[in-house]
Amino acid sequence: MMLAGVSPLESAWTGLLDAVGAVLAAPVDALVTLPPWDNSAMDGYAVRSADVTDASPSHPVRLPVIGEVAAGHAPSTVVAEGTAVRILTGAIVPTGADAVVPVEETDAPAGVADRPDVVSIHRPAATGAHVRPTGGDVRQGERVMQA
Repeated sequence: MMLAGVSPLESAWTGLLDAVGAVLAAPVDALVTLPPWDNSAMDGYAVRSADVTDASPSHPVRLPVIGEVAAGHAPSTVVAEGTAVRILTGAIVPTGADAVVPVEETDAPAGVADRPDVVSIHRPAATGAHVRPTGGDVRQGERVMQA
């Protein structure tokens, strides 16, 4: 009986903060993939995980540092077998690398002032270590909110 006199309101676009407590008129799908590329979750060194399998504090693996990639810049270097690329948090993981070794697990200083030509890796890194994968948050077209 009560619902007989009730009709739905027209839908309206509103800002996110103004939408608190509102009901969606239609489902929401992601417009883009996030993150749009594999990116580093840590400052450190992009490496091939196979190259650092045996790394330990007593037997570090030494790799030549062949480049650097910062967030907002496309990598210009491919990580070849037996090499490393210095990488900053949020930067695109260069081709060839499948893991990031945090700077804290190396002999490199944490700052940007001293950049070594060779880095000693003190711990192994599994495939995907400290890498935020493409689409790890959401993929384009994926339903993010149900109406």
